[in-house]
Amino acid sequence: MKTDNWKAIHWAVVALASALLSGSGALAEPINVLIVTGQHSHDWEESTAMMQKILQTVPGIEVDVSRTPEKGSPKTAWDGWRPEFARYDCVIIDYNQERWPDEVNRALEEYVAGGGGVMVIHAAKNAFPGWKAYEDMVGLLWRNSQFGYSPYYDAEGRLVRDEPGEGPASAHGSNYPWKMTTRDTSHPITRDFPKHWVHALDEFYHAPRSRIDESNVHILVSGYSDAAKGGTGREEPVLWWIPYGKGKCLTNTMGHVMMRQPGNTLQSMQCVGFQVTLIRGVQWLATGKCALPLPDRFPVDEVRLRELK
Repeated sequence: MKTDNWKAIHWAVVALASALLSGSGALAEPINVLIVTGQHSHDWEESTAMMQKILQTVPGIEVDVSRTPEKGSPKTAWDGWRPEFARYDCVIIDYNQERWPDEVNRALEEYVAGGGGVMVIHAAKNAFPGWKAYEDMVGLLWRNSQFGYSPYYDAEGRLVRDEPGEGPASAHGSNYPWKMTTRDTSHPITRDFPKHWVHALDEFYHAPRSRIDESNVHILVSGYSDAAKGGTGREEPVLWWIPYGKGKCLTNTMGHVMMRQPGNTLQSMQCVGFQVTLIRGVQWLATGKCALPLPDRFPVDEVRLRELK
């Protein structure tokens, strides 16, 4: 594993500045991002702060945070929480606990259906069982084996699936670095990605389940779920997007931040690969394009971390 000091590399700012100077039109206008968080089964304070830092390395990306009431709060507290999704070019969901008020649910549905972009990070794809619109947006979810089919890639690289009731339910094994495979090198987010690369220590979610039309599930990256680490022994979706009305939802299952654990718990988000998918994902959701060139120090053969102060 190699750790690349931010002051030494500074790749995001340099790359974006070069693009601007070359007249490519990168970030011609600011991108306003809202991160929704506040309750989680993971360390949402650390993960949200880290995503803010990553995004704010790029001139022109501005980030706000909307925090829900604490778990167990009375209805009056929830009545005062009404994030204004329509003010933002992209919404990131870093949340996985109590249900939101119906009014907030409807507001998110209308935002995406009207052309907005949402990014779902890691365990947020586990959230809100029974909220059909959210399940349609995310597409592949942490659910039991009866919920729907489960897509994966076979040994020949063909996209196949377990039918409802077949194969494992959604779960995860231990934390380990993932062997990644880029499935779509033409998409703006994964353009120029190497075919194979390495993601840092993270919690791998396997066997996501879906009920939506397979033609609407666009998988960009898969990862090897290591059977020796409690996984399925097959290539599972890691990064994908779903159209919803006039908008779209991008789900990124990287980004586990452990709670109450010793040592560096931020490796999943310090990974250069994760940071590229986060920044490019926001740009694509907001504008349909990605201005960030792929950094030279992309983790092709080994884990590479980029720490932010």
